[in-house]
Amino acid sequence: MLDTILPAVFIGLFVCFLLFFVATLIKTLRQRRVLKYTAPMRAMDIIGRVRQFKVRGQDEEAVLLVQSELAMPADEAPPWVKSI
Repeated sequence: MLDTILPAVFIGLFVCFLLFFVATLIKTLRQRRVLKYTAPMRAMDIIGRVRQFKVRGQDEEAVLLVQSELAMPADEAPPWVKSI
């Protein structure tokens, strides 16, 4: 019984660690895309404002904010806002 439970626990912990690593990596890559355009503190502020617009259902406003604040090209802004 212990022979089957112990490996299952380790596999479960490994999968959890892997998911946490991937989530952290995605968050870092998203911030890097913004950091290409601006400073770290300003990037976190803009990401927060974009999330607020998305929660309110104002995706178009979020795209306009990203384009005006970051001068992000029109073809890159909508996919970036959707990924947040």
